[in-house]
Amino acid sequence: MQVLEKNREEIEAKVNTMSDFVKMEYLESCLNTIPDVNISKYCYKKLSELYEKKIMYSEAAKYMAKFGEVCVGAKEKIAAIIKEAELLIKAGQYDAAIYLYKKSMSFADTTGKFEIKRNMILFYKQEAAILEKSNRSTAALKIYEKIINYVTDAEKNEIKKKMLELYQNLGRVTEYIKLKAELEKTNLKR
Repeated sequence: MQVLEKNREEIEAKVNTMSDFVKMEYLESCLNTIPDVNISKYCYKKLSELYEKKIMYSEAAKYMAKFGEVCVGAKEKIAAIIKEAELLIKAGQYDAAIYLYKKSMSFADTTGKFEIKRNMILFYKQEAAILEKSNRSTAALKIYEKIINYVTDAEKNEIKKKMLELYQNLGRVTEYIKLKAELEKTNLKR
């Protein structure tokens, strides 16, 4: 697609007149023809938003990663990495998301690290709840199995109870019996 626009304002004006898939093609053309950093940031962020809107989370995460690469400020970079991680969680790429959360913590101070960890756990829990409501128990169980090591002891029992219920619903008897015994053992210690 031919790009005649030279600055961000002209590109934004043209993008607002297009349908979503044409916007995607046009913004990718802008990235290939205009070497300006501010235009690149705009295009990467807009492409990420468009792909997320179309439920193409892996592609959205790819463009958010590129947006994060051109960001200069620490806060903007952290926000981009966290958004990329959230998109990867929605795409079911949990290991990559945890890696990104850890990467974002390396840019943050002590309170920022705590905040990032709390938000990560909260987002995982919300995604697991959405999956449970849409009867995708296996995917929800995978999330709970990923975050069990990152939560406090009080939250561990809550998550273990949800895992117990999911094991039962999925017919995973061995895991159910093992986890039930573990929960009963921790309840006796109290």
